[in-house]
Amino acid sequence: MAAIPRKLAVIIIVAIIVAGVIGWALGALTRPTPSPTPKRIKMAFIFPGSITDTAWNEAGYRAMEAFRGKHPEVEVAWVQGVYDPAAIEPTIRSYCEQGYNLIVGVGFQYGEPMAKLSEEYPNVYFLAIAGAPQYVGPRVSVADVRTDQSGFIVSYLAVKMSKSKHVAFVAGMAVAELSRSEIGQRKGIEYAGYDPDAALHVHYVGDFHDVPGAKMATTALIEEHGVDVVKAMGDGVQLGAISAAKEKGVYAMMSGTYHPEIYPEGMLMYEVWHWEIVFEEWYNDYVAGKLEKEGGKVYWLSLENGGLEIILGGGLVPPELQKEIQTLIEKIKAGEIDTGFKP
Repeated sequence: MAAIPRKLAVIIIVAIIVAGVIGWALGALTRPTPSPTPKRIKMAFIFPGSITDTAWNEAGYRAMEAFRGKHPEVEVAWVQGVYDPAAIEPTIRSYCEQGYNLIVGVGFQYGEPMAKLSEEYPNVYFLAIAGAPQYVGPRVSVADVRTDQSGFIVSYLAVKMSKSKHVAFVAGMAVAELSRSEIGQRKGIEYAGYDPDAALHVHYVGDFHDVPGAKMATTALIEEHGVDVVKAMGDGVQLGAISAAKEKGVYAMMSGTYHPEIYPEGMLMYEVWHWEIVFEEWYNDYVAGKLEKEGGKVYWLSLENGGLEIILGGGLVPPELQKEIQTLIEKIKAGEIDTGFKP
């Protein structure tokens, strides 16, 4: 076979190389460009008390777990027992420094420091649960619960079930959802045909974690006024109040969570707060860019959006009264009843 002339061989080699380069370039152009890996969202939750308090903190913790189960793409961190005012700002700042995009403070006491730190950390968005609306800002939102709605149902049921027509509300402090519940309770007693000044006995312990103080106050109300239905609200205060009601053999009502095992023979009603409704809405607003464009806002748990759930104690409430309660719930949801508060 005759040898290929050198010039022709060079031309062939160059042609092969050029064809290869063109083929590689065309392949690169037609290959799909891989999408950039999205930056992982980091979300921190700060609880003022114990996540096993059966009340405020446990409700928030359960909601956090429900949210985390639905959003595995979110890196979640949490801490409990941040109650001392001196510890709140440093804890929030620590999460900011660690690169957390979203920080939730499960308590009214977190609103002010979050508003302050939002000025220092422009890439962090804050949510204060039961936070005062005056702290809402470009990167600060607050959320609360319509305890005026549940309070209305609480007191209506309480005064109807009471033999003495003396019922009690024992709570931590007269702030946010607690004082709003009292407003609703007074309206519910009026709706039932009784004078709230005479029928409702209110005691604010002054500290959410004072279990012995709540128990002593509840016992005093039962012994001095003949109270036979006790509504409890607020961290350890709830445990103390229910303990007293159980010892005295009177009815009780819980706030925040559903724990039928605590007092099955005397728990008339469970007022359950599903904060995951708020967490979901706030998170979606962040992902959609609404928080960046529109700034923070106020979120609510209510009977209407399912964030506020009423569960009656098993077998304790007569069927006819159960029907009345359900009717009242539907009327409140339809805006047909004034519960004493407007968002």
